[in-house]
Amino acid sequence: MLDAFKDFLSKLSRITEYYGLKKPDEEKEAQNLAYAERMRVISNLRRTVIFTVFLIIYLVIILSASPFKAIEFKGGAVVASIAGIAMLGAFMVTASKLYDKAIKAGASLSEKDQKSIQVMYSIFWTIYYGILIFCEYNFTDWIVGLAVWMPMAIMGLLVPVYSLPEGFLPMSTLTASVFVLFQQSGFNFKTIAAAIPAVVMVIVITDINHVERVNAFYQEGKTIGESFASRRRLGNVFEEVYDMAFELDPQKEICLVLRNNDKYAVKYEKDVITFDEFTDFAADVVHPDDVPTTNKILNIDYLSAEFSREDSNNQVYAEVRLLTDNDEYSWVSVLLTKEKNVDNSYENGNYVLCLVQNIEERKKNEDRLKLEAEKDPLTQLYNKMTTRSLIEECIEKNPSAQHALIIIDIDNFKTINDTRGHAVGDQILVAFANELGRNFRETDILGRAGGDEFVVLIKNIQSIALVCDKLQQLTSAFKRYGIDSGFPGRLSTSIGVAVFSKDGTTYEELFKKADAALYEAKRNGKDQYKFSITRS
Repeated sequence: MLDAFKDFLSKLSRITEYYGLKKPDEEKEAQNLAYAERMRVISNLRRTVIFTVFLIIYLVIILSASPFKAIEFKGGAVVASIAGIAMLGAFMVTASKLYDKAIKAGASLSEKDQKSIQVMYSIFWTIYYGILIFCEYNFTDWIVGLAVWMPMAIMGLLVPVYSLPEGFLPMSTLTASVFVLFQQSGFNFKTIAAAIPAVVMVIVITDINHVERVNAFYQEGKTIGESFASRRRLGNVFEEVYDMAFELDPQKEICLVLRNNDKYAVKYEKDVITFDEFTDFAADVVHPDDVPTTNKILNIDYLSAEFSREDSNNQVYAEVRLLTDNDEYSWVSVLLTKEKNVDNSYENGNYVLCLVQNIEERKKNEDRLKLEAEKDPLTQLYNKMTTRSLIEECIEKNPSAQHALIIIDIDNFKTINDTRGHAVGDQILVAFANELGRNFRETDILGRAGGDEFVVLIKNIQSIALVCDKLQQLTSAFKRYGIDSGFPGRLSTSIGVAVFSKDGTTYEELFKKADAALYEAKRNGKDQYKFSITRS
């Protein structure tokens, strides 16, 4: 018991700091006290909203219940009481909205909102004690009035925890109501002396209440501050690997910014932000194609569903593009992982760690490797496997369109290789690939099947005449190249053509028909094109 009393005296000695009369020595101490003050303000608002409900019920009972016939309402007192109930109802609605806003803001409650809340309940509690005085004047028996007044006054002391500025008016009004109460029995020195202990009790109860609750908030702020400091250190650990790091509390819908990065267009000035502030950046800084992905993985309901699955590994991963300060998009990976709460700083026992890492270089390497895997290294056309895959994908997605599959061989290429060397042969292959690129559309599929054999798919052809024109232009251009480059004789090609879907509905069928047409062209003397035998 003695230790508890000493502990209370120790807390009481800090009341000057809690009331803001003495400045703390350290910055951390100031931060803890500032947190305690914000939480006190929010707690007061919540308690005031709840108490308003009970006050409305109390006034309704006073107006209507028979046990309170001792009240003598004079003049417009009833009308005033009804108007007061209506005002209390309006206050309750307004204060509830403000409380909801304060809860979402959490530890980052703005100073403006904090002042608004203080003004609201300072005015409310002043009116409250004014109502008590009003009731005292209307009680015909002051003893009955005391029985009603005393519990209401004490409740009014215990519900809020006032700071000195905001408590001046309510406490002054309460002190006045004490003297009014004792005046009912005749105002003289004895009644004044009798009222003094009640006023002292008001001050003591208020200070005790203030110290106990503000100290509790102070300790909470200190714990959170220490926890956040450790998390900031964790953010520094991430610095070598991750560009940004965040902690999400799904229960309170707030986010701790563990590590920021100035090179991205998304920046956070505060250490604690709301979940909405965290997710609202998507529309501005995420590539339009990646916004649906971002909105999906940053949705609390989606994360809860993913983490609650039996086969879940408690991780959600995505790759999106973020806007940089250079107005360019850069690839980043976003890893959301459900972490166990090791220091009990979260009510629901868990939090979500969000790690953002730049993967632009990796993406470039992947694109390069993919391109190398898809392209023929000499001609930079698609290789045989990729060509086939792209053609199969095209005819599957466009079954109602008409396409032309073309197989091309360079005539007498083996002889050129043997007489002029492989370097010259490679030069001719590259030149022919370039002619293909100039004579066909970017949407057409151009590939090298191997050796001197090339495959082309002309998509969405309107007529066979168009195909013939294209082939004539290609062969004429290739012959001019041979003459201009000083090759003996003329460079020519043999070409076979099959049309989807009249000559076949699969790549295998079309390739077989076009290949047969190609060899028909060779047998007929080369330097010509032939359509599938089934069309001749």
